[in-house]
Parts: sequence; C-alpha cells; structure tokens
Amino acid sequence: MNKTVNTSWLPLFITNFLGVLNDNYLKYLVFFISTTWMMKDQESIVIMLASALFVVPYIAFSPIAGKLARDHSKAKIIQRAKLYEIPIMAIASLGFILQNVAITMFAIFLMGLQSCLFSPAKYGIIRDIGGKEGIPFGTGAMEMLTFMGVLIGTYIAGVTSDISLVESLSPYRTLIVCAALIFFAIIGWLFSLKIAPKESVPDDEDETTLNPILFLIRSYKWSKQIKGLNIVIIGLATFWAIGSLLQMNITVHCRNMLDLSDTATSTIMALVAIGIGAGCYVTGVISNRKLKMYLVPMGGLGMLLCVSTIFIVNPSTLLFTVLIVLTAFFAGIFKIPLNSFIQDRVHGRKLGLILAYNNLMLFSFILLSAGIFGVVESMADSLMVFGAVAAITLIITVVAWLRIPGANQLKSL
Repeated sequence: MNKTVNTSWLPLFITNFLGVLNDNYLKYLVFFISTTWMMKDQESIVIMLASALFVVPYIAFSPIAGKLARDHSKAKIIQRAKLYEIPIMAIASLGFILQNVAITMFAIFLMGLQSCLFSPAKYGIIRDIGGKEGIPFGTGAMEMLTFMGVLIGTYIAGVTSDISLVESLSPYRTLIVCAALIFFAIIGWLFSLKIAPKESVPDDEDETTLNPILFLIRSYKWSKQIKGLNIVIIGLATFWAIGSLLQMNITVHCRNMLDLSDTATSTIMALVAIGIGAGCYVTGVISNRKLKMYLVPMGGLGMLLCVSTIFIVNPSTLLFTVLIVLTAFFAGIFKIPLNSFIQDRVHGRKLGLILAYNNLMLFSFILLSAGIFGVVESMADSLMVFGAVAAITLIITVVAWLRIPGANQLKSL
C-alpha cells in the first residue's frame, strides 16, 4: 500500500478513534460518578439503564442511518455527526455540574443517536478509501483503533473518577470532566473535515422503509441471497452482546467481589481493550488479505475456556485479569473475519443498508444483554453473569462452526 493511500486513512481512523474514546469516557463517567449520586443498591440499575439508553437509538433509527449512507455523501454524514457531538457533550457536562442523573442519561441517549446515524457511513467508506484490497487492512485497523479508544476512554474515566480522592484536585474534577468531553468532540470534528474519499454515486431510487421491524424483515430476506450472511450478522450481534455483558459485569465484579478502586477497575477494562486490539491485529496478520472463517470458532473456543474458568474458579485479581484479557484476545480473533465477510460479499451502496441492518441486530442483542445482566446480577451475583456469558459463547461457537461458510474447514496457520 503506497504512502498516499496510507495518508488517506488517517482522518477516518483518528475521527473514529476520538469518537469511540468520547463515547466510552462519557459512559464510564456515568458508571463511576453518577452511581455515587444514588443508593448503593441502585448501582446495577444505573449501569443497566445507561447501557440500554445508548443502544436504543440503534434499534429505532438504524433504517434511517442506512438510508442516509445510501442516499448521501458518507463523508458529509460523518462530518455533520461529529459537529453534533459538541452540543451533546455540553449537555452531558451540564449533567455532571448539576449532579443530575436524568441529564447525563439523556446525553447518553443523544450520543447513541449520533453514533447510530454515522456508523454505516464510517464503515461503508472503508471500501471507498482503500478499494477491495484495502478492506482487511481498513477493517482491522478501524477495529484495533476502536478498542484503543475504548481502552483510553475507560481508563481516563476511572482516573478522573478517583480524582475526588486527591484533596487538592477534588474541587476541579467536574471542570476536568467537562473540558475533556468537549475537547475530544471538537478535535474529532476537525479531523472529520479532512476525510475525502472517492465515493460511488449516491443511490436514492428504490424505497427503503424506515419502520425498524419491516426494515429488519426485508434486510433478512435480502441477505439470504448471500450464503452465510445472516449467520455472520447474528454472530457479530452475539459478540457485542457478550462484550456488553462483560463490560457491565466487570465494573460490578471488580468493585464488589475483588474490592478494587475505580482506577484499578478501569485499568483492567483498558487491558481488556488491549486484548481485543491484539486479537484483531493477530487475525489481520494471519488472514493476509484473505477471508479465513475457520478463525471464528477458534476464537469462540478460546473465549469459552477462559470465561468458564472464571465462572468455576472465581479467581483472585491477578488470575482474573489474565483470564479476562485472554477472553478479549480470543474475542478479537472471533470478530474480525465476520466484519471482513460483510465488507467482502456486499457491494456498492447496498453495503450501507446491510451495515445498518447489522447495527439494528447487534444493538437489539446488546439491549437484550442489558436485561440479562439486570436479571442475573440482581437474582444471583456477578459470578453467575460470567456463567451466562459462557453458555451464550458455547451456543454461538457451535452455530458458527456448523453454519458459517468455511468456518469448519480448519487449516494450518
């Protein structure tokens, strides 16, 4: 890949990275700080509600997002969305200033809406920038930087939360929170203005329903034309449901079972993001510009063994950290071939609609995972949530092995 192509990736990569960083910084500020404004027994409810509010827009508005990516310039969609992030972060800042859970939750919802509307555009633009040969690199790099954004956003949220423990800095915590949220939004918008791909001509000829249920049904039927596409999308949706369960549960488990500070908890979450990023990178190296779907069940098996060990052994902090990071590493191996499959098999402006269909599915699964977390954690404990994750991982690994084209064709690495 030549220097010009490498340079053309940077605005997209940095824009996406900063957006993910700000999403997770805001979400974990709510997890770490907003929960302190409530009673202790309401902690898991606040976490569940914040997670749910972020994903609801993806369920309601994914058809609109897909239509936008098909009918309009994807670069302009990204730029507008990043501009809207600035006032959204101003609203979130107001919530932290007033210590008002309702306002911070509203900001979470708006951030989910903003992310939903430009998600098909930012992933659909990968082919426009790098061509078909650039799909593995573009997808792998986007995913790696996504999880780096999760890493940094999560970590600085934990550190910011614990500033209150330092007497000299405590009065300035809210100011630091507000300044960081708005700063990341502004820088992300400025980088988005540099995105300039060679896009295909927008297509606004055929009708696309904006009814989420009809959109889901029609997209499912269309996707049956491409063997394995629906199963791949279900696999990705399950991956994100598992990730959401682990994300919510690690926060509660580290506080209640391992008695860790917010900084220590966010450090573990950051290591988890590194694990996923490493898994994505290794998968990209192994794939070498080719689809190798047999990596999907291999990743699923690795996840299953690690999470099952946590559930059975209930390990101390060090072993828990090792196992949860290994779980994340295998999750990266599981995920990347599924993403590349969609980019490889769906062509033209139809890709934007299928990515919107993928978003609708995966965030429906994430919303379901928030419900599972709330029920299991409240009726049992965080350890039982890891048991539920192991059961879900087993099911999707078997389904992937049996139903995804090429997944059961093991080859030497």
